[in-house]
Amino acid sequence: MKKSEFLKQLRLSLKRAHIVDRRRYLQDYDELISDESEAKSISEDEVIKSLGDPDHIVENIITEDQPKTAHLATGVMILIVLALILGSPLWCSILLLGLGLLLLGYCLIWLVPAGLTFGTLLALVLGSFGLPAAIIAMFRVGPGIGFSELGFSLAAFGITLLLAKLSWWSVKYFAVVSAQSYHFISAKFRRA
Repeated sequence: MKKSEFLKQLRLSLKRAHIVDRRRYLQDYDELISDESEAKSISEDEVIKSLGDPDHIVENIITEDQPKTAHLATGVMILIVLALILGSPLWCSILLLGLGLLLLGYCLIWLVPAGLTFGTLLALVLGSFGLPAAIIAMFRVGPGIGFSELGFSLAAFGITLLLAKLSWWSVKYFAVVSAQSYHFISAKFRRA
């Protein structure tokens, strides 16, 4: 094989493999063939035989110089950038809508423990004000109203205990689920 044919095949192999610095590799192999031929006093054809197949040379370049091969063809890159620019009003809006819905859903889920906590505090306040009101009502209004007020007050304290337990459970459960969701999502972003 002649030197010009070898360099032509090497150029095609480098182009198919999307090697970034094709000119440098072609120039290096052109000089290598000339230098080896002069240094060893052999023909360029023999030097080319010793180098091997151009496809094999490109495979070696890919394995040795990995960062130089990791790129897209220029035309494909231009199309991707153009699609991102032209489609940005649409996908940015959809992305913001999705993020807003996720945030809204997260806030709505946390309204359950917040509502239970508010209910606990409300029942505690009703029971706390109902107990002295029951004692006062027994002596001023009558024992029937005083005892009914005492019953409502004790029921409010019972509801307070029930809501406090539910509130504690919901905060604990939602905190665990939130932490697991955070770790799941952050692991997905770390892989990407």
